[in-house]
Amino acid sequence: MAIKLTEISKYLNFAKKLINVSEQIIKKNSPQKLKVNFKYDKSPVTKIDTEIEKKLRSLIKSKYPTHGIYGEEFTNNKISSPYVWVIDPIDGTKNFINGNGIYGTLISLCRDGSPVFGIINSPDIKKRWIGIKDNGAYCNGKKLKKSNLELSLKDLFFSTSGMTAFKSVNKNKKYNALAKKTKYISLGGDCVQYGLLAEKRIPLVVESFLKPFDYLPLVNIVEESGGIITDWEGGPLGFKSKGDVVACVSKKAHKQFLKI
Repeated sequence: MAIKLTEISKYLNFAKKLINVSEQIIKKNSPQKLKVNFKYDKSPVTKIDTEIEKKLRSLIKSKYPTHGIYGEEFTNNKISSPYVWVIDPIDGTKNFINGNGIYGTLISLCRDGSPVFGIINSPDIKKRWIGIKDNGAYCNGKKLKKSNLELSLKDLFFSTSGMTAFKSVNKNKKYNALAKKTKYISLGGDCVQYGLLAEKRIPLVVESFLKPFDYLPLVNIVEESGGIITDWEGGPLGFKSKGDVVACVSKKAHKQFLKI
């Protein structure tokens, strides 16, 4: 059963409040003074990552106790629930620590495993992208034009968060083949690069080894702006996806990527 717009609006307004809470926590802390710890996969984490997620989890549990929560920093809760909130408190923690501003808080609500809206909030660059299933994508409250561009890979550059995304042999082969078919490569965008793709400022994003909290909040933002976002085989992104993600402003170029 499709979720009604009135119901989406109720949840979206709550999600905006969560984003505002996360932004307040970020603004009261200086990233340069934070102690940095490292997780099992050697990715950095600060007290801000955990403080934001802990606070958002508490607010969600209080408001919607039957809903599930899938986040980066803590054990997932009730993820078999029809409604699951997806949280990445700081996507781009390295950039946050370095103070370059290219990071964001990600929130999505999924119904039966599929996102019904997603938010990227990047406070340092003053950008908030929102995508609502079947109801458009927005940047700072302004609706983005929904269009798909007729472009080929040879017309595009592509963006990726870093070379470590292609550290396996097979993925590196695909990366090298893509590099030969495109104009050039841009590195280091994290979640912000998907918001810029929705604005048609970045044409192609290719990443790997992502988790559901990295990519599910991006889906509606990309699709509702006219882009396409899938796994590397062209399948829809969900909780069980492998973490290989491609997003593009052109269906033609996307199909070409899948054939590499």
